[in-house]
Amino acid sequence: MPSIWEAFIKGREEEECAFAPAFENLKFLEEELKGKQFFGGERIGIVDIAFGWLANLVPVFEEIHAVKMIDEERFPLLYAWMQEFSKAPVIADCWPPHEKLVNKFRAIRDQSLLAASCLSNQVVACQQIMLSELKIRG
Repeated sequence: MPSIWEAFIKGREEEECAFAPAFENLKFLEEELKGKQFFGGERIGIVDIAFGWLANLVPVFEEIHAVKMIDEERFPLLYAWMQEFSKAPVIADCWPPHEKLVNKFRAIRDQSLLAASCLSNQVVACQQIMLSELKIRG
């Protein structure tokens, strides 16, 4: 879901607004799990595999942001699904170590924030140049 990625790469001042679309999408997934252990029923299926990255990466994003996105209170069914999906040997045995992912995604986020900051500074500099040009001509 792009909304989770967008929330992840935002800076602190933008976080609260950035997480709103992600939470809306997570509500939809929560509804789809009603009465089921997995999206397809009692066994892991293709939809679980498609959304499996949530169980792996959301805890990484939560650690980096120091914010809870999916917990027992807000999304109890999705939280339980993440726990069950993560415990399945066929899944757990294939995932990289949590700390390795935290380090990788922290570096990606830092790069993204730096790029956004540089772009913002360039825009401000261009605006200042344009204003000074207007003053000279005006």
